[in-house]
Formats: sequence, C-alpha cells, structure tokens
Amino acid sequence: MTSPADLTHAVLLRVAEFIRALPADQLAALADGTAKLEIAGRGRARTTTATRTKASAPPPVQPERVREELAAIGDRAAAGRYLEDLKLTVAQLRALAKELGIAVPSKATKPAVLHEIVQWTVGRRLDSEAISRPTPARV
Repeated sequence: MTSPADLTHAVLLRVAEFIRALPADQLAALADGTAKLEIAGRGRARTTTATRTKASAPPPVQPERVREELAAIGDRAAAGRYLEDLKLTVAQLRALAKELGIAVPSKATKPAVLHEIVQWTVGRRLDSEAISRPTPARV
C-alpha cells in the first residue's frame, strides 16, 4: 500500500471515521467554515484536531469616541501613542478598525493594524490638508 491512491484512500477512511464521531455542533462548525481540521504530527503538544476560530470581540472602547479623539489629534505619532495607550489586543484593534470602516489585511500584525488605523483616520486628513493649503506668494 505505497501508491498515492492507496494512501489517499486509507487517509480518507480514517478522516471519515473521525468526522463520524464528532458531536453535531462541531460537525456544523466544520460545515459552515467556523472550524477547521488540522494535522497534528507526533510530538506536537496540540492534540485537538477540530478547532473553532474566534469571532471578533467588540472593542472595549467606543469606536465613535476613538474617532472623535483621533480627529482632534494633529499628527501621526500622537495618534499612534493614543491608540497604544488604549492597550488593545490585535483582535480588539481589528474590531475597532472594522467599526471605523478601515480594511485591515487578515495577517496584519499589531503595528500594521495600528498603522492602518492612524493612516486612514489622521494621516489621510493631514495629507488632504497639506494638499489643499495654498502656496505662499513669491516675492
């Protein structure tokens, strides 16, 4: 049983046996995509193969309050410090960005999420003001 077709058949039989033994809620989660199967090799500490993905928790701060505070801040560095002082986790920052209408890449790190929020709230406003400002008259 060394041909790829035979190995595939054997693996699929074992996966089917495993899935057949799952509780209804885990099976439903697999079906709708909120859970996934993982391969756990020997020596790995993780023993569960069905894991549920976390739903994004609402941020512990009010998005409108954050929007107002960021609107009052006049530079990118201060806006970054303000967001860092909120001490939000990456998931909370992602939820905040979503509430603010800011798209964030799914694999973005905490500094990248912070940068995106600052860029799309304070940075764009500052850029717009700089472009709109009339040039001084030359003498």
